[in-house]
Amino acid sequence: MVWVHQPAPDGVPQSAGFGYGTLPGHPARGEESFEVEINEAGEVLLRIRAFSKPGNWFYAAGGLVTRAAQRYVTSRYIEGARTLAAEGTPP
Repeated sequence: MVWVHQPAPDGVPQSAGFGYGTLPGHPARGEESFEVEINEAGEVLLRIRAFSKPGNWFYAAGGLVTRAAQRYVTSRYIEGARTLAAEGTPP
């Protein structure tokens, strides 16, 4: 874990999140963060940030494939967040 932002005890706007980095030996070196905010209008916003670079020459050589894999993983994060949000929405 690189950092954690805990929500305040009460009130709006409100935000919370966390970020983490890769461990030694991972094919990439980088960090990802996930932050959720509830603004004064009651809207819930999700911010996902990621940056990375290849950990060695072998993974650097797979540039297009690596970026496609990262885009896919990010799309799954977003889909998961949408599913969770929909479950909390009244019919």
